Amino acid sequence: MIRERPLEPDTDNTGVGIWELEEKATVSRRDAVFRFMRLKVNGDTIEISGAGNVGELLHELGIESGRVAVEVNLSIVRKSEYGKVRLHEGDSVEIVNFVGGG
Repeated sequence: MIRERPLEPDTDNTGVGIWELEEKATVSRRDAVFRFMRLKVNGDTIEISGAGNVGELLHELGIESGRVAVEVNLSIVRKSEYGKVRLHEGDSVEIVNFVGGG
């Protein structure tokens, strides 16, 4: 929200009618929580926000969960558990794409 307020009084009245804009924050800290986390994904360290579990990480990275295998800290994660396995700062994640062909 932007609120207009007059400048401090001008003793010689040359500044009459001049206004200053003052910005006020409208979002409280509780409403504006951004969580950044560093993960090692396929050997590269990345910073990501909004990914609290494996399913959310795949979504953030634009990876379709149906054709990949995921390992977190050397443990394979079942597809049915992608939404349940929480990620933590410093976790190591390996994502392997399945490729068909012959």
